[in-house]
Amino acid sequence: MAVQQFLHVSICVSDPQKSVPFYRDVLGFEVVEVQRYKGPGPSTVLDVGDAELTVWLLQNEGYRLELIHFERPASEPLSQAPRTNTIGLSHLTVGVDDPDRTIRELEARGVKVRKHTRGTFVESAPGYQFLFEDPDGLLIEAYTMWPDGEKPY
Repeated sequence: MAVQQFLHVSICVSDPQKSVPFYRDVLGFEVVEVQRYKGPGPSTVLDVGDAELTVWLLQNEGYRLELIHFERPASEPLSQAPRTNTIGLSHLTVGVDDPDRTIRELEARGVKVRKHTRGTFVESAPGYQFLFEDPDGLLIEAYTMWPDGEKPY
């Protein structure tokens, strides 16, 4: 098998009125398209039975996210708060230039920041990393970007 393209990561959300502004206004994604689906096509492909859903296609610097909200069948709430070692999507990661300022700005917007996670994987890294949450509790790691713009690993 030869994968020709990686298209997007899809995140199922409970409340698009909270999640779309979060990913747009806090993380800087642009909403490039909104699509509504129902009927046998999405029901079959997504394997959820009779489905009706809305999808927000978001893009930021070439990275694409799909926020998906099921009107039918309704998504079940998470049984426990997400952890980075839970099977499945562990977390998203974003680079920031000033982690202290980023924490202040996130908290001013009402975003839950897990301050106890401040630390670093690499001793020589500038700044530090920390976790914060999207409106459904999905974990997002912020790391301090390297001065030369290179990725840390």
